[in-house]
Amino acid sequence: IIAAELADGQALVRVMVLNSLYTTNSQQLIFKLGGMLAHRVFSLPFRRDIRLTCAGATQILCFLKTCCRRRDVLVTVREHFLSLLLKFEEYCCRPDVPVARGLNLVLSLVRHHAR
Repeated sequence: IIAAELADGQALVRVMVLNSLYTTNSQQLIFKLGGMLAHRVFSLPFRRDIRLTCAGATQILCFLKTCCRRRDVLVTVREHFLSLLLKFEEYCCRPDVPVARGLNLVLSLVRHHAR
């Protein structure tokens, strides 16, 4: 109920769940939360072994902005967000600057607009 109230069209509403709960019941959790909240519920799993391009970072950014605008709810686990942070640091150490810039925009959106 709180997540539905926070979804105001400007904030990215993020519900963090335990990893064990997410891995065993992710689809059921998304279905039930979506039914209770009357908002669309998405997940954005992220792992460090994902090879990311500039276009991929832009897609993630567009997806998160769309979630904000449409008042959707994002269900995730802490490990996914930490993997995103580590991936950003990994790309900062590489000469692949456009991907690091794209991930920086994603992290900036999450830091400033996630509730």
